[in-house]
Amino acid sequence: MPEGSNLTMPIQPPVNVIIIGGAEDKENDKLILAKVFQAAGGLKARILIVPTASAEPELLGAVYEQLFIEMGAQSVVVLDLTTRAQADLPEMEWRLKQATCVFLTGGDQVRLTTILAHTRFSRVLRQLWEEHRLLIAGTSAGASALGSCMIAWGTSGESPSRSIVELATGMGLLPSLIIDQHFFNRNRLARLIAAVAAHPTYLGMGIDENTAVLLGAEGLFEVVGEGAVTIVDGSHLTYSNALYLSEEAPLSVCDLKVHILVHQARYHIGKRQVLR
Repeated sequence: MPEGSNLTMPIQPPVNVIIIGGAEDKENDKLILAKVFQAAGGLKARILIVPTASAEPELLGAVYEQLFIEMGAQSVVVLDLTTRAQADLPEMEWRLKQATCVFLTGGDQVRLTTILAHTRFSRVLRQLWEEHRLLIAGTSAGASALGSCMIAWGTSGESPSRSIVELATGMGLLPSLIIDQHFFNRNRLARLIAAVAAHPTYLGMGIDENTAVLLGAEGLFEVVGEGAVTIVDGSHLTYSNALYLSEEAPLSVCDLKVHILVHQARYHIGKRQVLR
């Protein structure tokens, strides 16, 4: 379908990934966490909270545990994995099969992937998710880790250059995306542009705080929350000097396509199209 067409297709059920920009409301209407609760099965939701990314996993795990219990989830379990040996235990398969949702908290995405990537936990997680038996939700670091190419580190508020962003290998559940979080709140547009300039086949997705993407199985997503989702599309990039300059030199990047999407806006990742 040509760009700009009046697409009206709805979100394809079920929503199987919820990508949250961090700092989601935990005190008032809890819109985004309520979306996680609903997509996980509502009163039948069995939520497995994984605070591995956090420097304070017990504290953060307890916060989300209490929130989902108050919403009425059937069960809420905090699984604090701190070593790869734990993530490789046979019981990981059983734990994941008992859940309808895995919720990855914020913290440090490098810590998260170092402990979980290529373990029994991550292999079973992917299998159940691909079979549409499991919802995956990630906030902040837990969102960034979902892509194959992951922003491991970066600075804010500078002109785009290779030196302001460092990329690493993520969990690989969403292989076409580079995800950044706390986006406009921390002035991170330049580093996402730099990441996409270096890897233009990936779609950059920057998500503001208290904002989320509800992604369906067909690659169609809807934005919810009070902020915006910024899409940086480098698929039609005609020129970038990223390969020819020092890491500190500012970049020239030509013919990037940028979309700013707010609450209820929809976008198709595969087609790379905004839905009108």
